[in-house]
Amino acid sequence: TLKLLWQEYSSKHIDGFQSTGFYKHYKLWKGRSHPSMHMEHKVGERLYVDFAGKTLQIIDTESGEIKQVQVFVAILGASQLTFVMTVESQEMEEFIRCCEIALHFFGGAPIAIVPDNLKSAVTTSSRYEPRLNENFEAFAEHYGMAILPARVYKPKDKSLVEGAVKIAYNRIYTNLRGREFTSTAD
Repeated sequence: TLKLLWQEYSSKHIDGFQSTGFYKHYKLWKGRSHPSMHMEHKVGERLYVDFAGKTLQIIDTESGEIKQVQVFVAILGASQLTFVMTVESQEMEEFIRCCEIALHFFGGAPIAIVPDNLKSAVTTSSRYEPRLNENFEAFAEHYGMAILPARVYKPKDKSLVEGAVKIAYNRIYTNLRGREFTSTAD
Protein backbone atom coordinates (compact mmCIF):
# COMPACT_ATOMS: atom_id res chain seq x y z
CA THR A 1 0.00 0.00 0.00
CA LEU A 2 0.98 3.62 -0.28
CA LYS A 3 1.14 3.91 3.50
CA LEU A 4 3.60 1.01 3.64
CA LEU A 5 5.74 2.64 0.94
CA TRP A 6 5.82 5.85 2.98
CA GLN A 7 6.78 3.96 6.14
CA GLU A 8 9.69 2.27 4.33
CA TYR A 9 10.74 5.60 2.83
CA SER A 10 10.58 7.47 6.16
CA SER A 11 12.64 4.78 7.92
CA LYS A 12 15.43 5.18 5.31
CA HIS A 13 15.21 8.98 4.94
CA ILE A 14 14.76 10.51 8.39
CA ASP A 15 14.87 14.09 7.09
CA GLY A 16 12.70 13.28 4.04
CA PHE A 17 9.10 14.16 3.19
CA GLN A 18 6.28 13.78 5.68
CA SER A 19 3.36 11.58 4.61
CA THR A 20 1.40 14.39 2.88
CA GLY A 21 4.40 15.51 0.83
CA PHE A 22 5.29 11.90 -0.01
CA TYR A 23 1.72 11.20 -1.21
CA LYS A 24 1.74 14.40 -3.30
CA HIS A 25 5.04 13.52 -5.01
CA TYR A 26 3.89 9.93 -5.53
CA LYS A 27 0.72 11.18 -7.24
CA LEU A 28 2.81 13.47 -9.51
CA TRP A 29 5.16 10.59 -10.38
CA LYS A 30 2.23 8.27 -11.09
CA GLY A 31 0.72 10.86 -13.46
CA ARG A 32 3.96 10.94 -15.51
CA SER A 33 4.67 7.23 -15.39
CA HIS A 34 2.94 4.86 -17.79
CA PRO A 35 4.35 1.41 -17.05
CA SER A 36 3.91 -1.28 -19.64
CA MET A 37 4.68 -4.99 -19.55
CA HIS A 38 7.66 -6.11 -21.60
CA MET A 39 6.70 -8.92 -23.99
CA GLU A 40 9.14 -11.77 -24.61
CA HIS A 41 8.83 -13.21 -28.12
CA LYS A 42 9.88 -16.79 -28.75
CA VAL A 43 11.28 -17.77 -32.14
CA GLY A 44 8.57 -19.04 -34.50
CA GLU A 45 5.80 -18.40 -32.03
CA ARG A 46 3.74 -15.53 -33.50
CA LEU A 47 3.18 -13.63 -36.71
CA TYR A 48 1.47 -10.25 -36.31
CA VAL A 49 -0.55 -8.99 -39.31
CA ASP A 50 -2.42 -5.78 -40.04
CA PHE A 51 -3.33 -3.32 -42.77
CA ALA A 52 -1.90 0.19 -42.66
CA GLY A 53 -4.47 2.91 -42.07
CA LYS A 54 -3.17 5.14 -44.88
CA THR A 55 -3.63 3.91 -48.44
CA LEU A 56 -1.50 4.33 -51.56
CA GLN A 57 -2.75 5.19 -55.04
CA ILE A 58 -2.54 3.57 -58.45
CA ILE A 59 -3.79 4.94 -61.75
CA ASP A 60 -5.99 2.75 -63.93
CA THR A 61 -4.34 2.85 -67.39
CA GLU A 62 -7.64 2.39 -69.26
CA SER A 63 -9.86 4.93 -67.51
CA GLY A 64 -7.28 7.18 -65.86
CA GLU A 65 -9.14 6.72 -62.58
CA ILE A 66 -7.14 6.93 -59.35
CA LYS A 67 -7.71 3.89 -57.11
CA GLN A 68 -6.78 3.52 -53.47
CA VAL A 69 -4.81 0.37 -52.62
CA GLN A 70 -4.27 -1.18 -49.20
CA VAL A 71 -0.91 -1.88 -47.60
CA PHE A 72 -0.56 -5.23 -45.79
CA VAL A 73 2.11 -5.54 -43.10
CA ALA A 74 3.29 -8.74 -41.35
CA ILE A 75 6.06 -9.07 -38.77
CA LEU A 76 7.56 -12.01 -36.91
CA GLY A 77 7.69 -11.60 -33.14
CA ALA A 78 11.24 -12.63 -32.25
CA SER A 79 13.28 -11.60 -35.31
CA GLN A 80 11.02 -8.68 -36.26
CA LEU A 81 11.53 -9.64 -39.91
CA THR A 82 8.92 -7.57 -41.74
CA PHE A 83 6.91 -8.17 -44.92
CA VAL A 84 4.97 -5.40 -46.70
CA MET A 85 2.86 -5.57 -49.87
CA THR A 86 0.05 -3.67 -51.57
CA VAL A 87 -3.29 -5.21 -52.50
CA GLU A 88 -6.51 -3.98 -54.10
CA SER A 89 -8.67 -4.39 -50.97
CA GLN A 90 -8.96 -5.80 -47.48
CA GLU A 91 -11.44 -8.45 -48.63
CA MET A 92 -11.09 -11.95 -47.18
CA GLU A 93 -9.53 -13.50 -50.30
CA GLU A 94 -6.93 -10.74 -50.53
CA PHE A 95 -6.18 -10.95 -46.80
CA ILE A 96 -5.66 -14.72 -46.91
CA ARG A 97 -3.52 -14.37 -50.06
CA CYS A 98 -1.37 -11.76 -48.29
CA CYS A 99 -0.91 -14.01 -45.28
CA GLU A 100 0.03 -16.94 -47.53
CA ILE A 101 2.57 -14.89 -49.49
CA ALA A 102 4.02 -13.64 -46.18
CA LEU A 103 4.42 -17.24 -44.95
CA HIS A 104 6.29 -18.11 -48.14
CA PHE A 105 8.44 -15.00 -47.72
CA PHE A 106 9.30 -16.01 -44.13
CA GLY A 107 9.93 -19.60 -45.17
CA GLY A 108 7.56 -21.26 -42.73
CA ALA A 109 4.50 -20.96 -40.54
CA PRO A 110 4.54 -19.77 -36.92
CA ILE A 111 2.61 -21.41 -34.10
CA ALA A 112 0.05 -18.58 -34.06
CA ILE A 113 -1.04 -15.67 -36.19
CA VAL A 114 -2.26 -12.47 -34.49
CA PRO A 115 -4.58 -10.42 -36.71
CA ASP A 116 -6.41 -7.22 -35.94
CA ASN A 117 -10.20 -7.50 -35.61
CA LEU A 118 -10.87 -6.89 -39.30
CA LYS A 119 -13.88 -8.65 -40.83
CA SER A 120 -11.64 -10.78 -43.06
CA ALA A 121 -10.28 -12.52 -39.96
CA VAL A 122 -12.89 -12.12 -37.21
CA THR A 123 -16.62 -12.08 -37.92
CA THR A 124 -17.69 -11.27 -34.35
CA SER A 125 -15.21 -9.75 -31.95
CA SER A 126 -15.38 -10.58 -28.28
CA ARG A 127 -12.93 -10.32 -25.43
CA TYR A 128 -13.26 -13.99 -24.52
CA GLU A 129 -14.73 -15.86 -27.50
CA PRO A 130 -14.21 -14.08 -30.83
CA ARG A 131 -15.88 -15.81 -33.78
CA LEU A 132 -13.37 -16.34 -36.56
CA ASN A 133 -13.98 -16.18 -40.27
CA GLU A 134 -14.39 -19.80 -41.43
CA ASN A 135 -12.13 -19.43 -44.46
CA PHE A 136 -9.36 -17.76 -42.46
CA GLU A 137 -9.73 -20.46 -39.82
CA ALA A 138 -9.39 -23.16 -42.50
CA PHE A 139 -6.31 -21.38 -43.88
CA ALA A 140 -4.70 -21.35 -40.42
CA GLU A 141 -5.62 -25.00 -39.86
CA HIS A 142 -4.05 -25.94 -43.21
CA TYR A 143 -0.74 -24.40 -42.09
CA GLY A 144 -1.06 -25.76 -38.53
CA MET A 145 -1.42 -22.34 -36.92
CA ALA A 146 -3.66 -21.01 -34.19
CA ILE A 147 -5.44 -17.67 -34.58
CA LEU A 148 -5.15 -15.30 -31.61
CA PRO A 149 -7.02 -12.11 -32.55
CA ALA A 150 -5.90 -8.97 -30.75
CA ARG A 151 -8.38 -7.59 -28.27
CA VAL A 152 -10.54 -4.71 -29.43
CA TYR A 153 -9.00 -1.29 -28.63
CA LYS A 154 -5.84 -2.92 -27.21
CA PRO A 155 -3.07 -1.86 -29.62
CA LYS A 156 -0.40 -3.18 -27.23
CA ASP A 157 -1.55 -6.73 -28.11
CA LYS A 158 -0.07 -6.16 -31.57
CA SER A 159 2.39 -3.39 -30.87
CA LEU A 160 5.06 -4.94 -33.12
CA VAL A 161 2.92 -4.68 -36.23
CA GLU A 162 1.77 -1.19 -35.25
CA GLY A 163 5.44 -0.20 -35.06
CA ALA A 164 6.09 -1.88 -38.42
CA VAL A 165 3.25 0.15 -39.96
CA LYS A 166 4.85 3.31 -38.59
CA ILE A 167 8.19 2.27 -40.13
CA ALA A 168 6.40 1.63 -43.45
CA TYR A 169 5.01 5.18 -43.33
CA ASN A 170 8.49 6.60 -42.70
CA ARG A 171 10.53 4.46 -45.08
CA ILE A 172 8.15 3.41 -47.86
CA TYR A 173 5.37 5.99 -48.13
CA THR A 174 7.80 8.93 -48.01
CA ASN A 175 9.96 7.45 -50.78
CA LEU A 176 6.91 6.84 -53.00
CA ARG A 177 5.55 10.36 -52.59
CA GLY A 178 5.07 12.13 -55.92
CA ARG A 179 5.48 8.95 -57.99
CA GLU A 180 2.73 7.42 -60.13
CA PHE A 181 2.00 3.69 -60.38
CA THR A 182 -0.35 1.74 -62.62
CA SER A 183 -0.54 -1.54 -60.68
CA THR A 184 0.04 -2.99 -57.25
CA ALA A 185 3.04 -4.88 -58.66
CA ASP A 186 4.66 -1.55 -59.57
